[in-house]
Amino acid sequence: MTIAELNTWGKGSLPGLIGFEVVSVEPGRLRARMTIRPELLAPNGYLHAAAVIGLADSACGYGTMFDLPDGAKGFTTIELKSNFLSTARVGE
Repeated sequence: MTIAELNTWGKGSLPGLIGFEVVSVEPGRLRARMTIRPELLAPNGYLHAAAVIGLADSACGYGTMFDLPDGAKGFTTIELKSNFLSTARVGE
């Protein structure tokens, strides 16, 4: 599975909507990014927590799909928790 193949998965779904992009992948490790843009901000101008969770959950999910054993068809997120101490604005 290539980075290009992983990046096509999100088109037309939430990862594509938030701009999720796989940068590198190897067994046990996936790096991804998401450009902060106005549509991902909360009304107070900071990055919305849902955008951060979308990035984190997508990265975990794509990494899991990359590492699934032969014959496995999928998985689902059972639990996800986050604590935020600060966030970012566009350009930060």
